[in-house]
Amino acid sequence: MGVIYLGGESGASGLTIRGVRYLNEHFLLLGALLIISLALPAWLGAQIQLSRTRQEPNYADWDVAVQFVAGIAVFAYLIWFKDIFFSPATLFGVLTGSVKLSRSEIGLTPGLTSLANMAPAFYSIYAYRLLKNASYRVPRALHIWFGVLLSLTLFRVYVWSERLALIELLIPFGLAMGWWVANRRSARFWSIVRVFGPFAALPFIILFFGASEYFRSWTSDTYRGKMDFWDFVIGRLASYYYTALNNGAGMVVILPNATFEFEFLLEWLHKAPFGLGKPFSEYVGWQESRFFWYLYSYQDPEFNSPSAIYAVLNDMGLYGGIGYFMLEGLIAGLAFRAYRRGGLAGVLIFPLFFISLAEIYRYTYLGQPRAFTWVLAMILVAVLVVMVSTVRKARAAGRVTSSQRGWAPTVLTAPSGLGD
Repeated sequence: MGVIYLGGESGASGLTIRGVRYLNEHFLLLGALLIISLALPAWLGAQIQLSRTRQEPNYADWDVAVQFVAGIAVFAYLIWFKDIFFSPATLFGVLTGSVKLSRSEIGLTPGLTSLANMAPAFYSIYAYRLLKNASYRVPRALHIWFGVLLSLTLFRVYVWSERLALIELLIPFGLAMGWWVANRRSARFWSIVRVFGPFAALPFIILFFGASEYFRSWTSDTYRGKMDFWDFVIGRLASYYYTALNNGAGMVVILPNATFEFEFLLEWLHKAPFGLGKPFSEYVGWQESRFFWYLYSYQDPEFNSPSAIYAVLNDMGLYGGIGYFMLEGLIAGLAFRAYRRGGLAGVLIFPLFFISLAEIYRYTYLGQPRAFTWVLAMILVAVLVVMVSTVRKARAAGRVTSSQRGWAPTVLTAPSGLGD
């Protein structure tokens, strides 16, 4: 946070910071308090060993269950981009760049297109299975599903200009790679990676951000040709994070009391399709976004991230915010522990919480509709794994019973009278 603050206050040429500045040393100390309230329970959760005995999971059950989720995500993508996919001329124009469609022109189908956000649950299991040295190898069907979902996700990133979808694709593979390295290197090497790995990743983050911003902003007349490209990229990156923290701090200043409307923490519930979110919004008294009113009144609507660190205070107040971060940290720590042990719950949950923690300076990822859909996918996978496992065990028991009946020895009894 300190680095972000200093970067935003540096006055570098690439910075794009407009509006009233609220972020100061006092808010940095408050943010540090909230980060500590998250970090300590996370460390504690990572030390807790819930079970001493570990049974190797049946990965065949995982593979069957996750293919069902992949099918749902593919179906959602086809519904989402149907006007492009089923029009060869439009598809060719989009791929060649001669046709550029806005988000409003592409549109969304409430309750259906959001199911595309089930794909990260598939990526989480597929990435782990790919790098896990298990006796049961990854079936070809999973590779095919991955190829299809990878293509659709990249198409989404290109057409919808959505950088986060690519992050949700890459994070599960990064975590699986980290797990693979941790189990094949010395403890000293792994400790060095844990300490210096995040800093070594910074150049790749800047490259990734620069590549995405080239298509999103650099090509516009507002920025192109007015400064060096890398000055633009670094300044833009710093502006994103500084304005997010500043927006959150400003919301606390303008609305110092907790609203308990959960505009940020339960945004997915407010936006639930088919009118399901309306009763909740009416119950908590939420009518319209206070945050967007704040943006248009005091800040620049172009940078519309509220920062999870301070947004939680708007929803729940200081003590509620501390409690929220403590709970999130504890669950993240437990999920990390379960991931390292190879449990299904850890493989499904930890990537979600990792992204939430990585995005904590920008916005409340766990409160987004996309995160809720990911959770639904995790629940569906867990239920399907139990069902598939139950059927498999029942069939195995039936085969054993049939085998025992077929090979049971015949007991011969002597005719009456012969034994006298």
